[in-house]
Amino acid sequence: MRKKLMVEKIEKRNERLWLISNDSPFSLEHAKPKNHMLVDSDNIAFIYILETEEDFIYVTIPYEHWTDMKQVLTESIPVFLQSGMAELELTNFKEELAYLIENIDGNANYGEQMEQAVKEIFLT
Repeated sequence: MRKKLMVEKIEKRNERLWLISNDSPFSLEHAKPKNHMLVDSDNIAFIYILETEEDFIYVTIPYEHWTDMKQVLTESIPVFLQSGMAELELTNFKEELAYLIENIDGNANYGEQMEQAVKEIFLT
């Protein structure tokens, strides 16, 4: 089964980048990072995948937060998810994001809007 969690804001605190989702309808107690990201071209978003024994949890990072997320590529700071009281490091985030950005640039398979959004934020 697949569950979804939407990032509502991003903050930099204590040399970490925090992806914050305040209203999780489920527990992240047993969630572990899968070290993998996907692209949601329809909604212009990146998705970091968490997993539990029964589920995958898609942490969606919409376009409106990409400018804040860009610093991960230049500053090499760790990325954490905060949802309610749960805090979890999103390992391999920088590498996955860099790979996707490189792959999307000039690739029509992701759709014109997604390619343009990536260029606008990450490749200027």
